[in-house]
Amino acid sequence: MVPSASASPAPRAGRRRWWLPAVAIAVVVLAVVAGLFATGVVRFGGSSSPAPAYEIFSQAQSTAQAGAGSVAGGPWYAAFGAAVSLPDAVLEPTTNLSSLLSVTNCTPVWPGGEPANLAIPATGPSASVGAAAFWTFGLKNATNALLVETVSDGVASAVFELSGSACSGTIGYLSTFPAGVVDSPAIVSTANAAGGAAFLAAHPNSTRLWGAIGGITVGIFGISPEWFVEYTTCSVPTSSGATGAVFNATLGGTSGAVIKSSTGTTNCVVTAPTGLSLALHPASSPVAVRKAI
Repeated sequence: MVPSASASPAPRAGRRRWWLPAVAIAVVVLAVVAGLFATGVVRFGGSSSPAPAYEIFSQAQSTAQAGAGSVAGGPWYAAFGAAVSLPDAVLEPTTNLSSLLSVTNCTPVWPGGEPANLAIPATGPSASVGAAAFWTFGLKNATNALLVETVSDGVASAVFELSGSACSGTIGYLSTFPAGVVDSPAIVSTANAAGGAAFLAAHPNSTRLWGAIGGITVGIFGISPEWFVEYTTCSVPTSSGATGAVFNATLGGTSGAVIKSSTGTTNCVVTAPTGLSLALHPASSPVAVRKAI
């Protein structure tokens, strides 16, 4: 599903200019989904449940995968997913999301029609470590369309699909999750031990995000699966020009080990999670790399 190196490679300098923007665009896709805590994400159903379902990554991925089974164009396989854990529910108009989707150069289709408002339910204090009321997943198919599914209070819903010739190549660079990705309870616990718990003790009402990306492969270069954990005091929705405190951590997707972590300040704007390191590395053996070059 992930394209290999081009059969007719351009000169080396030209290829470098080509794959760097491609990686950047792929990260924008993740940012639109995983970083949308400032605008909210569509939530269909689950709001009237007397006992909200707080799911960990493996449970939410399974729920999203099952929900995607009824969407035409499948089978669909998850390439990234993220939880948004808020102390209070938020509601925003869909116009904010539509403007963000425009930067992907993809054609969005809303299977159930574009709703007037977007929402994220609150995650209560009874949620276990690594569990949240709201998850969102990006799943790709064989034609490199991207389906965005939410899991809200345990209910999966197809939100929108991104497709079109202008973005299918970029979506093709996203790798689906391999076997052995560490689950969110272990990831969040490790991040908390690396400074996250101290941050939350000082800022108990923070917005909390954690998510994983299956990886990116662009020609001979790749990005391994990674987890990010980010806590921020930025209000939801954000205010123009506002700044807040932030803790972020990057962890190996299959090792669960901390790659980096830090605490500092941040501009309260919608961007890719700062906990992602997204370091490129050769995706092939040295012999294959020489042949590709």
